[in-house]
Amino acid sequence: MVAKQGNQSVTKLTDNFWQEHRSDSGFQYVSERLIQTRGVGEGYSVQFGSGDPFQLKNLHIALVKSGSVDISVNLLPRHYEAGDMMVITPDSIMTQQGRSPDFDMQIIQLSPAFLADVMHGEVPPLFLHRMQDFTLLPSDADQAAYTFLSDSLWALLHAETLSDEAIRACCESLLHYLRTLILFQQSRPLVGQTRSLSVFNKFIALVNVHCEQHHGVEFYAGEIGLSREHLSKMISAQSGKTASSWIDEAMLSRIKILLRHSDLTSAEISDRLNFPAPSHFTRFFKRLTGLTPKAYRH
Repeated sequence: MVAKQGNQSVTKLTDNFWQEHRSDSGFQYVSERLIQTRGVGEGYSVQFGSGDPFQLKNLHIALVKSGSVDISVNLLPRHYEAGDMMVITPDSIMTQQGRSPDFDMQIIQLSPAFLADVMHGEVPPLFLHRMQDFTLLPSDADQAAYTFLSDSLWALLHAETLSDEAIRACCESLLHYLRTLILFQQSRPLVGQTRSLSVFNKFIALVNVHCEQHHGVEFYAGEIGLSREHLSKMISAQSGKTASSWIDEAMLSRIKILLRHSDLTSAEISDRLNFPAPSHFTRFFKRLTGLTPKAYRH
């Protein structure tokens, strides 16, 4: 059963991808502000199975029900197994790297506008930070509480009479509970959190936000308060990759997304990503992929 027609603020179907792949089997609800999927189904394979980077527009909340999956989220590898939960903020870039045959998960997506509506304009900062993800390892009781809220939302979305206020209230409760879980997990002492790892995490966070305009290591060293040489040594020692290669990887993911999911020309992408000239942009892309931007796009 797909979204019922009625309250158009909740049920209007607008996303072409999900319109093409929605099912009458009752595994997903789709609106312009809220998507709930009970099982990854065909949609996950079509949208994320190519191995190409994909930029998420909405806040994603997911619970792995079975199997396992390996993905890259905002440059960093993530491995999720049954019982793991993830919260991924809008604008995040993810790439699927592999999954087990029995992998299945439940997903709730909330658009930024609906998120603000649900939280009455007072959205917790942790849901507002661009390109951030949280991995949660909930206890059985916490997982049961989340499942209850998720099931309640599903029931409300498929009730004979839709109630916009009840749906908002259920989403608000779910978000408050997730915030509590995240803050509780963050309050616990981090095992093995060295200064080098702390610097690396800060560097990656800065690269995710600023790589489109700042391509050189000097900028990030200045933001962190280290010399270029010191930062480069710390990043290489911590990750086995140079600071420059992390910046290049972040740039490459954005270029691939714009080539595959926008109508921008190569010259427009070059300008948007602050390359000195389109020729520099083409050489950069070909150096990292072996393809021209035009060949990759087609």
